[in-house]
Amino acid sequence: MVGVILVNEGMAMYAGGRFGQITELYVKPEHRSAGVAARLVHEAIALGRTHGWHRMDVGAPHQPQWTRSLHFYLSIGFVEVGPRLRLDL
Repeated sequence: MVGVILVNEGMAMYAGGRFGQITELYVKPEHRSAGVAARLVHEAIALGRTHGWHRMDVGAPHQPQWTRSLHFYLSIGFVEVGPRLRLDL
């Protein structure tokens, strides 16, 4: 394994119906900065288009620790729409 991406399908009014959500994206350190993550994300986007998704979301990583991740997603075309909140049960 070089890298892995996990994508879920969701449905929400704010998203205009069905949408994808990247829940995990990991590339082994020795393969980073070689375009692997971008290829995985683009494959997920293509999958979403075939399923009729209206958008693709990804959780905003904590800043400033994950600045590199933020810039990666921005470089692909994602835009910041605000952080998520959670409640542990």
